[in-house]
Amino acid sequence: MPWTGEQAALAQAAAAGRCAAAWIRNLPLPPSETWIVGPLADAVEDAMATLDPGDETWVEGTGRGGLSERTEETLNGLIYAMPEVSAWLTPEQQLALLGITHCVSGIPKLLANSPGTVIEDGGLATLCTVLDAACRTARASVL
Repeated sequence: MPWTGEQAALAQAAAAGRCAAAWIRNLPLPPSETWIVGPLADAVEDAMATLDPGDETWVEGTGRGGLSERTEETLNGLIYAMPEVSAWLTPEQQLALLGITHCVSGIPKLLANSPGTVIEDGGLATLCTVLDAACRTARASVL
C-alpha cells in the first residue's frame, strides 16, 4: 500500500537527482576525469530515480530502498577521486559534490528503514531541498 504523498515525493526526488546529475555533468573538469561527469553523475541520477520504499532488502544492517549495489559502489568511490579533481574545482564545488553523493547514497537507506516518516512527514522533501541548495550554492560560487 502506498504512503500518503508517495508518488509526489518520489517524483520530487527523481527531479532533484536529475538536477544534481546535470550539475555534476557540467563541472569544469578535464577530459581525463570522465568518471565524475559520467558514471558518478549517472549513479546520482539512478539512485534518486529508483527509490523504492518497499525495498527492505537488508544489507549490513540497513534496507536498500531501491539502491543497487553497483550504484552504491559508484557513489562511495568519489572520495578516492577527490584528490585528483581538487585542482579543477573550487572548495565550494568540492563540498557540494561530496555532500550530494553522501546525501544521495543515504536517502534510499533512510527511506527503506522508515518510509512512512520520510515520505509523510516531509523528510524526503527536505533532503531534496538540500540537494537543490548544494547545486545552487556551488553554481553561485563560480559566477
